[in-house]
Amino acid sequence: MTLTDAGNAGEDSVRDVLREIKGTLISGFIRSKNICYYDRNFQIDFLLFVPKIGLVILEVKNWKGTVKATAEEKWLQEVYGYKNEYGNASLQSLRTSGMLLQILEKGKTNKWPIRPVVVFANDHAKILKAKGRHAPQTDIILKSMISQWVSENSSDEIMYRFTSSEFEAVKNVISQYTSEYVENA
Repeated sequence: MTLTDAGNAGEDSVRDVLREIKGTLISGFIRSKNICYYDRNFQIDFLLFVPKIGLVILEVKNWKGTVKATAEEKWLQEVYGYKNEYGNASLQSLRTSGMLLQILEKGKTNKWPIRPVVVFANDHAKILKAKGRHAPQTDIILKSMISQWVSENSSDEIMYRFTSSEFEAVKNVISQYTSEYVENA
């Protein structure tokens, strides 16, 4: 299985969880293909519409083994005695959130706070999160924790009523920038 295949399988398994909580904890969700905005490529694995939070960006990783998540540029994965370095997924989700914010601003559809979260689709992954000033920049959860995370981060003082026209407006703004992957110069 290629890394792309593994990533797609992880995203599919997260989509199944989101379908289960749609209509209760979340109003809905969308995914995107490649987005190119000012020569920067990114993809939204999942954008959740959460009435008691706002918008939530899920950056999905389907890594296995032990992952050491820190504030550094690279995270370390150890699996079967091998070590691999990958880009910091928290920074990736923050970048995606920032780019989405710019797109929504440009499309005059920025009405909600955006919260980035990293989700590990492989529930057997062991995530070791650094503490203090070395801690990762976002929340990091396992797929099995999505419902719990949404509940724990929801506020009864907030209630966004995502209408179907708002949902479509966000989807349409994002689709304006969807394109084939363009190699950055």
